[in-house]
Amino acid sequence: MQRTRDKTLVVTLGSPLAGEDSVGCRIFEKVRGKIDARVEYLGTDIFRFSNVYKNEKKVVFIDAVYSERMEAGEVVYFSGEEIFKFLNDVAVDAHMLGVGEGLKILKEVMPSFPKNLHFIGISCKKFGVGEMSIEVEKGMEEAIKKLMEIL
Repeated sequence: MQRTRDKTLVVTLGSPLAGEDSVGCRIFEKVRGKIDARVEYLGTDIFRFSNVYKNEKKVVFIDAVYSERMEAGEVVYFSGEEIFKFLNDVAVDAHMLGVGEGLKILKEVMPSFPKNLHFIGISCKKFGVGEMSIEVEKGMEEAIKKLMEIL
């Protein structure tokens, strides 16, 4: 019998050098080796997903999100086609590509793309150098709880 770890991939994103955008990196460090899933940290390059995906049945993405309507530390969750509907961010320059936009491209070009997709986002406000707020720290814990529900 195949273990869940072989069927589930958790992908975290973000920059450890960009303030609260480091939530993905920090969650990676907290859960790696402690959950029944393969966990990969991709930095800020969503296109690396095409190299780490090994046809797992379920894939969970975790990243910082920015929204003027959300408070710092709030957690959002989308699954399936909701991801493409609600993560409708667009690139503002050649070095910034959002998860939603990147996944839309990958879905078109990868020979095999997961059908069971999940996205957990933690609302962040400080994307430059600096410390993580207490609100985002709490949001990280909520995001990990949501990840455990999905697994």
